[in-house]
Amino acid sequence: MNRWPLLLVPSALLWLAGVLAPLGFVLRLSLSSSGNRAGEGRYDTLFYEPGTWSFASFVEIFTNPYYRGLFAFTAALAGVVTVLTLIFGYVLAYAIYRAPMPRKIVLILLIALPKFTNILVFVFGVKMIFGASGPGPVIAGEVLMLVPYAALTIAAALEAVPYPLIEAARGLGASAAMAFWRVTLPLSLPGVLAAAILTLLWSASAFLGPYLLGEPAQYTVAVEVDRQVHQDLDWALAAALNVVLLGVLSVAAYGLSVWRRRLA
Repeated sequence: MNRWPLLLVPSALLWLAGVLAPLGFVLRLSLSSSGNRAGEGRYDTLFYEPGTWSFASFVEIFTNPYYRGLFAFTAALAGVVTVLTLIFGYVLAYAIYRAPMPRKIVLILLIALPKFTNILVFVFGVKMIFGASGPGPVIAGEVLMLVPYAALTIAAALEAVPYPLIEAARGLGASAAMAFWRVTLPLSLPGVLAAAILTLLWSASAFLGPYLLGEPAQYTVAVEVDRQVHQDLDWALAAALNVVLLGVLSVAAYGLSVWRRRLA
């Protein structure tokens, strides 16, 4: 009898305990009634009403213009950050790809070095550079945080592109630009889509950058979740915001993953 599947049991149990159980709790919490935030009655009803079932939080999210605008800004921020990160990340990745080996190692170290900095130090450094809060610093901060991940992911995909194919295209009369658009870019698209998934998930769930670098008009869904949990004490609404955001991101990531598999 083959017993190797038994080796998967510990990791499966860890996944159930660390991922599925918290997600199930958040989903159940999102379907609860909001608690009595005036503090009257039992203490455990302050944040939500245990044992109740209600879609009121989801109705509030989809009918209140404030929350619709919040999701619209979060989506716009994620889109802009993703596009800019992929552009800058591809440029850096291509520089790594074309560099000789000693310079390649130096470039990789320089790109990865900022990730060894504490994220709070990094964010406050961005704030000192850009000064006043606003959409510009938020976008710049998120892009600077994500570019190293995108660059290294795309660089790995570029390293898998056979350089003789590019030389063959050039030998058949293609210019350097045409060889890039017809050979290099299409073959590296799976890596670009992998970087896009990572960037999209990170930027759409951004908290620290918008919170410290932005104004209230630039707050994302993640910031609103924190506000509902710690200030308004409406845990049911906070959970519902999380569920909606997770659902949208899951659909977007799945679509990009399917596209990536078709290109691979």
